[in-house]
Amino acid sequence: MELILATNNEINALHLKFNKFDVHLLEEPRKLYNFIGTMDVFNRVLNAEEASELLVRSHNIKHSAKFVSTFTNLFNIGEKEVYVHINKKAVGKEELKYILSCLNRKEANFFRKLFSDNKGIYKIGDHEAIVFLTKLSVNELCFADFFFPSLDTVIIGNYDLSFPVYSKTVIGFNKCKEIIEENDLFMR
Repeated sequence: MELILATNNEINALHLKFNKFDVHLLEEPRKLYNFIGTMDVFNRVLNAEEASELLVRSHNIKHSAKFVSTFTNLFNIGEKEVYVHINKKAVGKEELKYILSCLNRKEANFFRKLFSDNKGIYKIGDHEAIVFLTKLSVNELCFADFFFPSLDTVIIGNYDLSFPVYSKTVIGFNKCKEIIEENDLFMR
C-alpha cells in the first residue's frame, strides 16, 4: 500500500484549488462548489421507515464493491493524482482500538502508521491504497475526503453509503456522474 505524505507544494496547489481540506465540515458548500450531488445506492432520499428497513449492516457489505470500483475508476482517470484528507482529530483512543480490531494485520499496521503523526493530507500512490481508504469509508470505520484535482472534485466519505460530491466544474461533475452510474450507483 502506497500512501505518501503530500509535499508542501502539493498541499499549496490543493489549497489554491479547493480552499479547504476539511470539506466534510462545510456548512454551505455552494459558496465554494458550483456543482453538488450525492453518490448513493438509491436514486432518492429514503424516508425514515425505508431507511430503518434497508440500511442494515449488510447494506454496506452488499454494495461495497460498487464503491471500490467507482473510486478505482476515478483514481485511474485522475492520472493517479488523487489525495486524501483524514481527520485524525475525530478519532479518539477507543475509536482507534475499534478500527484496528476490524482490520487485518497488514491493514492495522498501515493504519497505525497513518496515525503516527498529525499530518492528514496524503497522495494515494496505488490501487491497494485507494481500495483500503474506500473500504474504511464504506464500512464507516474512518471517513476521508478524497480530492481529485484533475476533475476539480472532492468526494466525502459518509454514513449510509451516501457520499457528497462537490465539484468546481461541470466537466468534472459530469465525469464523476458518468463513472458513478457505470458502477450501478446513482448521483442524486
